[in-house]
Amino acid sequence: MDPLSRPASLASRLAQTLRDDIAAGRFAAGARLPAESALAENFEVSRPIVREAIALLKADGVVVTRKGSGAYVSETPGGQVWRVASQPDGGPTLAQLFELRRVVETACAEMAAMRRTAADLAAIRAALAAMAAHATDFPSAAAADIAFHHAIAHATHNPCFTGLTDFVSQQLLVARQHAWENSARLAATQGTPRAADAEHAALVEAIAAGDPAAARAAARAHLTAAAARMGLA
Repeated sequence: MDPLSRPASLASRLAQTLRDDIAAGRFAAGARLPAESALAENFEVSRPIVREAIALLKADGVVVTRKGSGAYVSETPGGQVWRVASQPDGGPTLAQLFELRRVVETACAEMAAMRRTAADLAAIRAALAAMAAHATDFPSAAAADIAFHHAIAHATHNPCFTGLTDFVSQQLLVARQHAWENSARLAATQGTPRAADAEHAALVEAIAAGDPAAARAAARAHLTAAAARMGLA
């Protein structure tokens, strides 16, 4: 084991290193991790840092602790919480998160068109109406935007897609609010509707029509335009 470099969070880096070791099979499910003192010595960190790293892994379900015995790899070593791996510069960029959003949400739109129920369509349309009603209340509009895409993900009836969509939406929340503000100001200046309104409406109609190809295309068109509005294209 090599000593760790010194980024902002040693505990997070140590936790990620241990995740990588577990994923690589160096510690199998049920195996006991080295003692705190051994980990601290191997990675040249303090024991409080080791304890914090173990706590992070425990919170994600990667390890379990046994009083007086230590930390053990859980029976589900992949963990029970999905997160973006920490990077030395602080995490994924806005462009990287949006790239993930494009992949996930186009797939969600396609599946929603095949699987949506009447209740799903009602929830999607309610969120669309809320966006229009709160167009000049930027935080509320952004929240309605998140609810709109959550409703589409929910219509896949696959909780994995719903959870991942919600995660990415929260990561992009501030950027989404700024995009709403910029779009609303531009529309007011030009005296035209927001471009995203028509994009959202086309997506809803494709899902309601049960046309997966059209839904995927509408989602792709919306996300491509949204990226351009956020300066990411």
